[in-house]
Amino acid sequence: MRTQLLDRPFIRYGPARDLAAHMLLRLDDLEACWSLATNWLRKELECHRVDAGFGAPHARTYLPSLAEAKDANYDVPTLGGSAVDNHDPIMQAMWLSPCPVVFADIKQDRRLQMRLRQRLSKARTKTKIGGALRAGNGSYGLICADWTEHFAPSDSNIYDRFEQTVADVLGPIIAVARAIDDQERPSRDGRTQSIPAGMADGQRNVSAVTLTSSEAEVASLVAKGLSYKEIAIIRGRSFSTIDHQLRSIRKKTGVSSTSALISLLARMDFPLVACRDGDEASRSRSDY
Repeated sequence: MRTQLLDRPFIRYGPARDLAAHMLLRLDDLEACWSLATNWLRKELECHRVDAGFGAPHARTYLPSLAEAKDANYDVPTLGGSAVDNHDPIMQAMWLSPCPVVFADIKQDRRLQMRLRQRLSKARTKTKIGGALRAGNGSYGLICADWTEHFAPSDSNIYDRFEQTVADVLGPIIAVARAIDDQERPSRDGRTQSIPAGMADGQRNVSAVTLTSSEAEVASLVAKGLSYKEIAIIRGRSFSTIDHQLRSIRKKTGVSSTSALISLLARMDFPLVACRDGDEASRSRSDY
């Protein structure tokens, strides 16, 4: 990949070569790759917010802001917090269009349906550029750049910079970083997470997964992109309890990392099947 991206004239937008070099150095750290990508793109485009997430065109919902960068000079609200209807025509346009989709004026754009328009207006979005992250022949995520304090300049090459950076750098590198993150690797406590033979992350029959009611609630919060600390505060539990529950959820769903779990939850239908906490004899009530 380094040879393809850096040793050949593959990257069309010159400054993005430096971003590619830094991301390749952190290829085994998915969160670091996301952070480098979203923060670099926000600064390069001089926009106010860049958000991205994993998903699929056919999924019922999309969860924005798995990764998000915001301009520290403004009080820019987050676009995350809840799922978006992935069947909305505009969402499908971003997934399926071969090029990024531009919304020059959110309030005036007639392509937007009311619910999504309200969502974007609440996040103070004035101009938006959104496109799919692709690897091979498939789309595996979305990335969007938003201007909230003013409209995007119309006399610049912002669109080309966004399109070329996403297509040439972010799409291929994030895909590899995600694949590495999804592979079987030691869990937080040093033990190896076992994935059933022939069953890669996201391929388990999720309809057969049964979580306790506590785990189902934690999973729903993870799906919204909340951090361990935020989940612990909302649930009124300790950080270690949330970590224990997430390890249990990952084991049941057959994924090896929290980022892979978020990706899986973005592709599956809710709600998860939940049993009462007391129905699992192997779980102590003190764990929850």
